[in-house]
Amino acid sequence: MSATQPLLPNDDFARLLQRFELPLLQYAARILGDRERARDVVQETFVELQRQSRRQTDDAPAQWLFTVCRNRALNICRKEKRMTYLDDEILDRQPGTEPLPNERLERAEASGFLLRIVATLPPRQQEVVQLKFQNDLSYQEISEITQLSVSHVGVLLHTALKTLRERYARSADDFIPFRTRIAS
Repeated sequence: MSATQPLLPNDDFARLLQRFELPLLQYAARILGDRERARDVVQETFVELQRQSRRQTDDAPAQWLFTVCRNRALNICRKEKRMTYLDDEILDRQPGTEPLPNERLERAEASGFLLRIVATLPPRQQEVVQLKFQNDLSYQEISEITQLSVSHVGVLLHTALKTLRERYARSADDFIPFRTRIAS
């Protein structure tokens, strides 16, 4: 037997798969611009996770998974010499109570509106915004995934949020949320 610790037990692997499959899929799809290729990248990422010794992944599984996923997706982009970011295809699949149809429509419009504004940011800013707010990663984790300094991550996020606020303020006047009227 080798000196490395054994592979992840099935229950640990299942827990990581359940927690990170959708966020990794969304992240890879954003980089690749194709959900099917993103599925392949995420699958390859989890296969690689099974091959790694526990010591390499126990301390920071989110960081390890996002780094491997990002590198695999970027390798595909490099091979194809293009990098396309999605805007409207990222779906929020969080379970919860079913909203009313008008609330669903309003959320979809607001989400699409916000995603269109985010899509106007430079790719690096889009990436750090997604990692921070969609995947709830720390500056340090984002730094290690993107190979940027923590301070550079902070500057990118600050600049992105400032730009988003300005663009939202300019565009928000056109967005009028739907409100139901109750007839008396």
